[in-house]
Amino acid sequence: MRTLYHFKYSPFSRRTRLALMHKGLDAELRECSDPAWRYEARTRVSLRTIPVLVDGARALGDSVAITRWLDAAYPNAARVWPADDAEDAHLALEVAAHVDQALDAIVNTSTRYYALHGDPAWAGVRDEMMARAQIALDALAQRVEGLGRVTVARSGWSAADMWLLTAVVWLQGLPARVDSSPNAKQIMHVGGWSVPPALGVWAEAHASREDVRAL
Repeated sequence: MRTLYHFKYSPFSRRTRLALMHKGLDAELRECSDPAWRYEARTRVSLRTIPVLVDGARALGDSVAITRWLDAAYPNAARVWPADDAEDAHLALEVAAHVDQALDAIVNTSTRYYALHGDPAWAGVRDEMMARAQIALDALAQRVEGLGRVTVARSGWSAADMWLLTAVVWLQGLPARVDSSPNAKQIMHVGGWSVPPALGVWAEAHASREDVRAL
């Protein structure tokens, strides 16, 4: 039996859950807002990040590593990362890289490094990191506007869609979580980024998917 240590709202966890559903693989979900589950996850891998997947004797952290391994371990199930078409593979990697550029800049600046916001250098660093995030978000908007199809890859639903959709849903949902999540409050306070309308339109086209509704 597989076990996924995750956070309900985290885009990194959500895309891992989508990947498991895409491949038809069951997993026990352990919500790491529970300190006991969070501690247990961190005893299984050296990374101090969530999600963590345990599959038999193997444990992996990091959503990219997890999903890459799922494709290797379960080759007869639907692929998460396109491999048969070079253009599809390139698109998936390009989109995933832009998504992670945006998320890492926003999350790290607004949470992990927020304690430094009183430093005189803070404004310059914040502006640089938020500019990087916005460049990535704008590049993603340009990409989906020029696709002419619903999914990023020609072969259909893939890691590119999972990465992008969960990022857009999370970013758009932050304002509603300000009162319940200190991290969301800090992210919105730092600001300096916005979700391009084209990404919202693209995400809405996937809102009726059964696996997306299950998020």
